[in-house]
Amino acid sequence: MTSMSKHKILVVDDEVLNVELMRAYLSNDYDVISAYNGKDALEKVKAEKPDMILLDVMMPEMDGYEVCRIIRHDYQMNFIPIIMVTALTSKDDHNRGIEAGADDFLKKPVGKFELDKKISSLLRIKLQHDNLLSDRNKAYDYMDYVGVLIAVLDKNYNLVHINKKGSDFLGYKKDRVLNTSWISSFVPENYAEHVEKTYDELMEGSIKVNEYHEYPLIIGSGEERHFMWYDSVLRDEEGNISNIVISGEDITERRKAEIQLQDYAHQLERSNELKDLFTDILRHDLLNPAGLIRSFTEILIEIEMDERKKHIINNINASTSKLIDLIEGAAHLAKLESMEEIGFVRVDLASLLQDSIENFALDIENKSIEMSTSFEGDYPAMANPMIERVFSNLLSNAVKYTSDESMVKVMIDDTGDKWKISFTDQGDGIPDKDKLAVFERFKRLHKDNIRGTGIGLAIVKRIVDLHNEQVGVIDNPDGKGSIFWLTLKKAQ
Repeated sequence: MTSMSKHKILVVDDEVLNVELMRAYLSNDYDVISAYNGKDALEKVKAEKPDMILLDVMMPEMDGYEVCRIIRHDYQMNFIPIIMVTALTSKDDHNRGIEAGADDFLKKPVGKFELDKKISSLLRIKLQHDNLLSDRNKAYDYMDYVGVLIAVLDKNYNLVHINKKGSDFLGYKKDRVLNTSWISSFVPENYAEHVEKTYDELMEGSIKVNEYHEYPLIIGSGEERHFMWYDSVLRDEEGNISNIVISGEDITERRKAEIQLQDYAHQLERSNELKDLFTDILRHDLLNPAGLIRSFTEILIEIEMDERKKHIINNINASTSKLIDLIEGAAHLAKLESMEEIGFVRVDLASLLQDSIENFALDIENKSIEMSTSFEGDYPAMANPMIERVFSNLLSNAVKYTSDESMVKVMIDDTGDKWKISFTDQGDGIPDKDKLAVFERFKRLHKDNIRGTGIGLAIVKRIVDLHNEQVGVIDNPDGKGSIFWLTLKKAQ
């Protein structure tokens, strides 16, 4: 595709209105091709070679799963991203799409914003894939010229010629291996019958020349090395096949790397499954009984008259509350880490911060803390509603770690196209070496007599990262303590 031409997108749907909607969304930026059934789609794929396919799932005669499967497994084509457009949203439906070879999914009705983002993302991936494929093909051409084993076999599959690189691969001098049986001398016994059958069919003309296949060789050291082979034939003056030319590339290390990559992918998938399972256990199997324990202890606190027993029950209740905070925080963090993108709305920072301060009024009063704020009027910003959790966590830390009868400041500063929100406490402060660590999971520097789970700042960091903004901590220049700050984009 030239730099001036448009990407070509094939839209497949048996509903004409759905196709026209996609055309209206895309025609300004892309060359849109349409197909109204599976058979038509397959013909368009071969004829037009689109850069991307938007594929409806529910179609008569041949559904989207079957179309996707044929494109992926039967057509010998370069990578074409396939987005399945469907009203089906179950996990089984998505699994069927993935097994068929789909790259992504869109739920009907399709919104233009989400459609544009998925198309642009997958087209970037396709461009990278095509560039890598081009680079690989260039590398293969070079290796075919100087870095592969090239040998000639006679009708009985005896070795009549081999290049220097080939003899180096085998670990023998050329005169040592010439006129020996290729199959019995170098092909492992369990592959010998298959290789001989392949060459028989090649000599008979029943399989195409240059057809790719793989089999290993046993080299001079006794090691088994895996090769990728391309075969062709030589003909005599009468046009009859007289010899087979074999070209082999040693892919042993690549095979090992592929196996390791497959193992790693399996381990990663298993790790993600265990993570999801652990999150479900946190949310359901642990949170419910912990909540019941707290409820019963609160009842016991009210009815118990013995002060010693009441003290013990209070300790149980406090520990249970801490456990619930930990479960809820860990589950929330796990959910945040699974997110890649979030939506934004217009919010008023002053109103959100004032609500957070009011939520901590009792704690502020109990510690005789003076609250100082420096915002009046409106401070419009673009943020996700979960930003309230950030304000709550940072204010909670400021109140928690500041000294009794001291001051906590909450400020909003104008930095041009962004707001900078800061929370200043008068606690013990944070050493420079630990300023980054406090945003890591389960890092909590001060543990004595402090109620907390150690993941609050990790949640803050993740939410701010999802906003593509910055968060940090510095020393309080006006005395002891710290200033936690973050930035948010202004709303226009």
